[in-house]
Amino acid sequence: MEPFSVTIGDQTYEVQPYARGYGVSFHITNGPSTIIFELDEEDNLRARSSGEPADAVLVGQLAEAITRHYGGAQ
Repeated sequence: MEPFSVTIGDQTYEVQPYARGYGVSFHITNGPSTIIFELDEEDNLRARSSGEPADAVLVGQLAEAITRHYGGAQ
């Protein structure tokens, strides 16, 4: 899986996908926080963050962008 970029408003975010044994995770660094989306074998996309809490609106927008990029699950 190749990294890709998503643009929300005037900000571009680099998305780093990682294949895992049972799904995929997507890591996005946003200043002092890293937002991690996990896509499981049932196509459920869940978000969590490490570091500073992530803005809920941004997390939702990033989730939509990842879903659009992959057309759902891989």
